[in-house]
Amino acid sequence: MSSKKSLTVLAVDLDHTLIHTDMIYLGFKQILFKKLYLMPILLYLLFAKGKPSAKKYLYDNTTFDLKVVPFNTELIKFIKAERHNYDHTILISGSYHKYVQKISDYLKIFDSYVGTNLEVNMISNNKISYLNERFNMPIFDYIGDNKKDIPVWEVSRKVLVVDNGNIKRYISHMKYTVIPKRN
Repeated sequence: MSSKKSLTVLAVDLDHTLIHTDMIYLGFKQILFKKLYLMPILLYLLFAKGKPSAKKYLYDNTTFDLKVVPFNTELIKFIKAERHNYDHTILISGSYHKYVQKISDYLKIFDSYVGTNLEVNMISNNKISYLNERFNMPIFDYIGDNKKDIPVWEVSRKVLVVDNGNIKRYISHMKYTVIPKRN
């Protein structure tokens, strides 16, 4: 009788983790300052259709230059150095999946990516469900930054944190490692 080895996965969040900002914020700022006439539609979608629809609308109506996205270079170095310790690395984010795809393709350090689509807002417990379904109950380490990441950290093997100011007080009950954030 053979037992199948679980995959080891390094799962990395995007907003305020891999980048020093939030793709929703960048899109919202663009609409606010350059396309204010789109704001009523965005607000309607957010409140009537939900966050996934609003995230798609932001993507469809904004542009961004990857060369000016503020990446966390320390985290990128960490991922490059640690990739060999994992069977798979994935960029997993609540940002709209096309943003996530562009950043993943640009950096070329991830084996796959997943983000929010119209059916699933890829945050918190949805990340856990996705990882378990996609990788058949893997052993995974998770890099995040936010209270929404606590459920993911609670089931991950290693809690890896990009501290943006106050997350440590919410995870003091966990054993965690802080990854520095630098441009």
